[in-house]
Amino acid sequence: MTARIIPAAQVRIVVEDASIDLLCYQHLMGTLRDRQAVGAVKGYAEATLEANPELSSAGMILPFGSIVTLPEFVIISGQAQAERLWDE
Repeated sequence: MTARIIPAAQVRIVVEDASIDLLCYQHLMGTLRDRQAVGAVKGYAEATLEANPELSSAGMILPFGSIVTLPEFVIISGQAQAERLWDE
């Protein structure tokens, strides 16, 4: 098993129609640089909401100019074992 650490960051909303999902995706892409790896990350948006409880009342679209703390996150991944239906 390997562990990767997503570093913490603070981001200011500088675009219209920004959402938590968009911020998390951009931060993860900047760190992991692999769409498939980013898609496999589970729980990062939830961790971001826990780190920023005031954002839950903001709605889906985040207010322009607000600052969002993206938490440090550890991803533990192991090699997936493929199940075979028959032996070779």
